[in-house]
Amino acid sequence: MKTKKKPTCIDLFAGAGGFSLGFQKAGFEIIAAVEIDKHACATLRANKSRSFPKMQIIQENITKLSGKDLMKKVGIKKGELGMLIGGPPCQGFTLISRKRSLNDPRSKLMHEFIRMVNEIQPQMFMVENVPGMFAYKDFFILLMKLLEKCGYIVRCLMMDAVSYGVPQYRRRIFIQGVRKDLDFLPIFPPPENFDPEQLKGEGWIPPAAIAVKCFAMNGFPKEEVKNLWWNKKLSIQINKKKAAEQINQAINLIIAEGIKNCLEERKGR
Repeated sequence: MKTKKKPTCIDLFAGAGGFSLGFQKAGFEIIAAVEIDKHACATLRANKSRSFPKMQIIQENITKLSGKDLMKKVGIKKGELGMLIGGPPCQGFTLISRKRSLNDPRSKLMHEFIRMVNEIQPQMFMVENVPGMFAYKDFFILLMKLLEKCGYIVRCLMMDAVSYGVPQYRRRIFIQGVRKDLDFLPIFPPPENFDPEQLKGEGWIPPAAIAVKCFAMNGFPKEEVKNLWWNKKLSIQINKKKAAEQINQAINLIIAEGIKNCLEERKGR
């Protein structure tokens, strides 16, 4: 019996391999990691045999590396890669820095990721960064436009690691794209973990139940970026202009489902 071939993945700005590890656990085969920092590369090498047996560790400056050369190194052709991921440096965007700026050379590395998407043409891509990127909304929208011009359906979403079982509040922005010829929308996983207040809530409908119903599973297009808002009670990102309507619809749906379940229970007695 043939085993199903895993989709391939390349990690840009790989660091010590955290993003790679997550995608590997999701079923991808990590075939290469590109990283300039020698200490991060040493960590990748130390963990390669145990965690990333098929990973080629490419210690290079990404600004000097072409997509064509990268594909040649790993033995793939344009359009064959399953997923391209990356976490470009966040120092120019983070809200904790007084020196944050779009003019920071590290901020401009987001464009290197876009260049690689265009040159490699992976089936899908995902790039992540800190919430501070939303402070530069015009720049953020421009990034999404440029990725669309590369031939992708592009969506963004902010998510919190704590909502997925990580014992840490850690919000991050994700931009995900699917090549247009594949004809399906990007998908983001709904929250699975909730704090006691979200599970308890007010009345018999807890915020957790509403959050799952209102969660933007397909993310948001560039046209909605300026209206996006983090709802602290629900712990999800939502379009502020549509929030009231979506929350009311979610409550009505939960009530309808509750009534249906009650009626089915009575029939079963």
